[in-house]
Amino acid sequence: MAYVSTYKTQHTIMQKLTLPAGLTVAGNLTTTKHGSYLVPSLQLYLARLSYPALQNSAKANYTIDPGTSAYSPQATISDTTKLRAFKRVAAPDYMPGYSHGDLYIGGAKAALSPVEPTTKSIRITPDGYVEVLKYDTKANAGLGFYQKPVSLAKIVKTRFHDPNRTLYLNHPLANVKTKAITQNGQTRYRLTLKNLHTPQHIAGDPETGTAGTFDSLYSIGGTTYYTFIGYDGVSN
Repeated sequence: MAYVSTYKTQHTIMQKLTLPAGLTVAGNLTTTKHGSYLVPSLQLYLARLSYPALQNSAKANYTIDPGTSAYSPQATISDTTKLRAFKRVAAPDYMPGYSHGDLYIGGAKAALSPVEPTTKSIRITPDGYVEVLKYDTKANAGLGFYQKPVSLAKIVKTRFHDPNRTLYLNHPLANVKTKAITQNGQTRYRLTLKNLHTPQHIAGDPETGTAGTFDSLYSIGGTTYYTFIGYDGVSN
């Protein structure tokens, strides 16, 4: 795994990341060329994992390299034996549709703005956490939302009935409105993600091969957020 310096200009380092059995990760099954052959390969998006899954892996003042886009994998596995360690499963219900899990505060205007978000975000992780992140202005470019969350909670249960995803949590979140439903057990609080079904589109440029993008708007705790859901296919 590649780790980059969080605050200073230093060399990228390679470090081992061990994943526990049973952990759900985001990935893409594809093929890569080895010599004259195409072999099955699994691209893993490990930077999307929760802080608890990653916190003990990085050297101090280093951050897992998230890459330059939402579809930048952090590791690619083509070894047959290692591939067998992974089992394909359906996307969990708690993941917003087509989203990689990062939701940034703001409505349509913020979604269509060319300015990168630098305030607050909510991350739904593949391994089942909700994280509230405040942008770290001191971190190097592209790493502001990859630092320690201001709060997080484990998703214990999910109920999905479009347009709502109701996430049941084991404790409340800071700076996000969660509703207490019981004083006992694990499902003590709930957070609802409401899909507003008003996708926002930023047009691409076919002449330069630049793809356009789509974002979805969600209402979470009475506040509007947007999340990237894909490209429009203009480029290759």
